[in-house]
Amino acid sequence: MAWVALLLLLAGCRYTFLPLDPGRPPPPERPFVVARLLAEGERARLSLRVERLDAPGYLLLRWYREETLLQEKALFLEAPGTYEAFFPLGEGYHRLLGLWGGRALFQLDLGTPSLPDPDEEKDQGNGEEGQEGGDHHAAGHP
Repeated sequence: MAWVALLLLLAGCRYTFLPLDPGRPPPPERPFVVARLLAEGERARLSLRVERLDAPGYLLLRWYREETLLQEKALFLEAPGTYEAFFPLGEGYHRLLGLWGGRALFQLDLGTPSLPDPDEEKDQGNGEEGQEGGDHHAAGHP
């Protein structure tokens, strides 16, 4: 009799729920692309391979020299495959920004950006330009 009571007690201690299965996550809404930017003389060539594309749409391409926008193009992506686009290439640093649905999909660079020289000392100031004396509070403020 004691072993029947023990079996009933142990039966109540078993694993009583199934693990939750979240299922398969939905695929991202943006395309999956592999992009390369190559210098070819006086022009740059974008070589774009689209691996996954849920729906056709326009890829907006923005071509910059330093911070100046030189050209905008819209490339219609209709299916997975290979696409190309060409841009004028001059001296200096160039950047290509690819936007899908208003969001950045990729950025490719050619050249070296002109950054300030870290060894050059600039007068950074101490944040108190235009202040006189030691009291820097507004009038009537403690």
